[in-house]
Amino acid sequence: MTDHEELLCQVASYYYEQHLTQVEIGRRINASRSTVSRLLQQALDRGIVKITINYAWAREQQLEQQLLQKFHLRQVRVLAGKGRSDEDIRKGMGVLAARLLDSRVQDKTILGISYGRSLASTIAALHPTRQVALTVVPIIGALGSNNPLIDGPELVRQIAQIYGGEYRYLPVPLLVEDTRTRDALVQSAQIYEILALARQAHIALLGIGAPGHNVSSMIWSGYLNERELERVKEQGAVGHMCGQFFDQQGEPLDVELNRRAVGIGIKTLQNIETVIAVAGGEAKSAAILGALRGRFLNILVTDDLAARKILALATPG
Repeated sequence: MTDHEELLCQVASYYYEQHLTQVEIGRRINASRSTVSRLLQQALDRGIVKITINYAWAREQQLEQQLLQKFHLRQVRVLAGKGRSDEDIRKGMGVLAARLLDSRVQDKTILGISYGRSLASTIAALHPTRQVALTVVPIIGALGSNNPLIDGPELVRQIAQIYGGEYRYLPVPLLVEDTRTRDALVQSAQIYEILALARQAHIALLGIGAPGHNVSSMIWSGYLNERELERVKEQGAVGHMCGQFFDQQGEPLDVELNRRAVGIGIKTLQNIETVIAVAGGEAKSAAILGALRGRFLNILVTDDLAARKILALATPG
């Protein structure tokens, strides 16, 4: 080690380990404050000092920029997964989504939400420091999930309570037995009013499902069996939003199943000013890509594994 390198180590030790000021260090080595500052920078440049920021929910900003440019989104958040479990990935995405949502809600905001574990994680991460006179409304019927904590009534109530706002319920199932029943339901006064309000949402917060994926299987529990989910995949489905399935190009499928879903309809998402979609994992990458191609969202929160796979799938050849 050269004399200069020893000096750099000594100065770095004074500053980072003994917490002396640059002026105090200057007195000890008989140098000016600007010289000490320059020596500290050299210690960083040469790798003598390495600074690690241990932030739990770090982001992959290069992937964010690639997704922004590729799909012309308004904002993207890509969580650095770091080998975490699926549950922790959902928690981290929820933190990032909660910050985006909280920065946008204001008095008189109509917030439309769907349901699921990603949204439950987002709502759990909300810790606003102010009250907001917003109205929270479901954009689809109830999931029929065995876990009420991720279903509509509970999430709608929670988010309204967090902000001190109002909420509405949509007291119908997500999927009904035929299109005739669906049409009759959505024309009834109460359901018509709620769906009309949901279509006026300033912000929509929702997930992106993939048919056959374990999360989607849970969401469709009680409505579709595994054989029916496989059938819709054979018809070209790669994902679903608002209870309606779409193909890899983002086109909604022309199938009866989509016409039996109770909600605002997937195409309505294209008319909502801010649509925040929260979805991650490689298994959902094709679904997320289809949703991006269909322009069903303009703000995406995902993880690095999904982001890389999306970009790979979207690259010709």
